[in-house]
Amino acid sequence: MKWGKSLGREERAKIFAALAEGLDLPAVGRAFNLTREDLLHLFREVAEFYQAQEGGYWQLFCDGASRGTPGPAGAAAILQDPAGKVQGQAARYLGRATNNEAEYRAVLLGLEMAAGRGVKRLKIFTDSQLVAEQLKGGYQVKSPNLKPLWRQTLKELQKFEAYVISHLDRKLNSEADRLANRVIDQHLEKH
Repeated sequence: MKWGKSLGREERAKIFAALAEGLDLPAVGRAFNLTREDLLHLFREVAEFYQAQEGGYWQLFCDGASRGTPGPAGAAAILQDPAGKVQGQAARYLGRATNNEAEYRAVLLGLEMAAGRGVKRLKIFTDSQLVAEQLKGGYQVKSPNLKPLWRQTLKELQKFEAYVISHLDRKLNSEADRLANRVIDQHLEKH
């Protein structure tokens, strides 16, 4: 068996089950037709995952987009591990929303993705200064449309041991921006 896509989640689980049952590494290698390099890669991958979980901060890049206020809107988020490797991305069409609503929904989308992966420490980047400052307590939330999203976001943030929210220049958030706009374009093309 070659290392890579052909070694799926179920097969990895079987390998670790065999090790838990007491098979030594050479026996597991033979049983699953794995080379020494395959085993090294597998254990390195597992070690990196757990080091990332316990060590540094994961990074979450979020962006919402709206074509009008309100108008067709989308949200996107990209999750990177502490080493900077992309571990997930998500985009969602939101229907009609303001840009600020879309920005909050992008953060919520990203928090859901990060929590689902067991992330404990998170740096959140948004190109919305309003959202960043409201979540940090620097700006009041005056809009009745934003208050429920603000409350929900604060509730979701409690799932993390530590987090930092930062405003990021739009140019540095271009990939999340591209995903948010692409999901709007895809929806508009269908309708």
